Amino acid sequence: MRSTCGLLIVVLVAGTAQAQTDAALRDRVNQLVERLEAPKLEARQAAEEGLIKLGPRVLPFLDALKGGSPERKERLEHIRAKLHEVVEATNLGASKITLKAKGIRLTEAIQKLQTQSSNLITDLREQEGVEVTNPSLDLDIDDKPFFEALDTVCKLAEVTPNFYTGDASIGLMAGKPPENALVQYAGPFRIAFRQITSARDLQGGTASANLQFEVAWEPRLRPMLLALKAEELEIVDDQGKKVEPQVMEESTNVVLRPENPAAEMNINLNAPERAAKQLKTVKIKADVSVPAGLKLFRFPTIDVKKEVVQKQGDVAVTLEGTEIDEQVWKVNVAIAYPGGGEAFESYRQGLFNNRLWLQKPDGSRFEHNGGFSNTASDQGKLGFEYLFVDVPGKPGEYGLVYETPSKVQTLPLEFTFKDVPLP
Repeated sequence: MRSTCGLLIVVLVAGTAQAQTDAALRDRVNQLVERLEAPKLEARQAAEEGLIKLGPRVLPFLDALKGGSPERKERLEHIRAKLHEVVEATNLGASKITLKAKGIRLTEAIQKLQTQSSNLITDLREQEGVEVTNPSLDLDIDDKPFFEALDTVCKLAEVTPNFYTGDASIGLMAGKPPENALVQYAGPFRIAFRQITSARDLQGGTASANLQFEVAWEPRLRPMLLALKAEELEIVDDQGKKVEPQVMEESTNVVLRPENPAAEMNINLNAPERAAKQLKTVKIKADVSVPAGLKLFRFPTIDVKKEVVQKQGDVAVTLEGTEIDEQVWKVNVAIAYPGGGEAFESYRQGLFNNRLWLQKPDGSRFEHNGGFSNTASDQGKLGFEYLFVDVPGKPGEYGLVYETPSKVQTLPLEFTFKDVPLP
């Protein structure tokens, strides 16, 4: 029991500490910005370097600054450009894990996996009502992708990963992982071949089959859309015959939600011939849209009389107002991106994953808890109404923090399974 409580305390303390550091970080940014106008060149240069070292987390504070001397404005633009370069270089590949230790406890191994990957892992065994063991493990993981490392730890500790936690983390449950599970790794993705089913329509005289995959991803990525390349599917049975997919009967796009870092992919196809015992090759290709350059917009209060617009780069977020309906607060937000067309369509799908919360000046948060609706979608602009239920206090006591990507990148997802037994 103690090990699980320790892990949960670490997670809770980390979240509280993050909220409490906002004010201190803002003060530090303001101090360094003031020094950008210092009399001595060395002091101005040191202040610029200091702001860059603080990293992309200071961008919202910098973007809120106005006025100042021409040199200050020039230096701030240079700082923003450098920090945006860091943001755009965010790792979209697999996190690499090195974990070599004799007799390391499971709780410590979990913490190291989290630290090296920025992926949250939660132990679900206590809430399942089962015994919480904390075995010692001998690990020799050297620069391995995150999911390979995680599966190694789970196998040795006799726990099973669960990607349907509802809180954007990877859960750990009691029990050994399946011995003969069909699993492939592709960059920051883990693909499990879950099942094959077949059916025969006795009246129509047709037969069909369905392939079901579980596609999991590193939670830090928060992907938005999975688009199957149906025309590039390659499925061949052990008789050397191609098995045709039933493309018109399936959805090729899957909207991905951040609460559960996994999604189900189903592929319908004509049933293989009865003589076939295996699918010799199952080759799948897809594109995954991933947000890049996440930006935080901070509005000091949600109790506004008129629209308030904030802009960072090409992205503008407008707080349109807040309506009170008994215990429900309705916060209306609009997001504008440059241009439209296909690029905006990928944004449009992914923006439903945007994070937001209410925040008091002391850093305490009230998370978004009441769902939302899409109120507008036109020419690069989207409108949303977000619901907050049973918020203590008054609207004037809260500001709004809103997170949205500055652009969307596409990651190729390709995987192949061989010699898959047919039912």
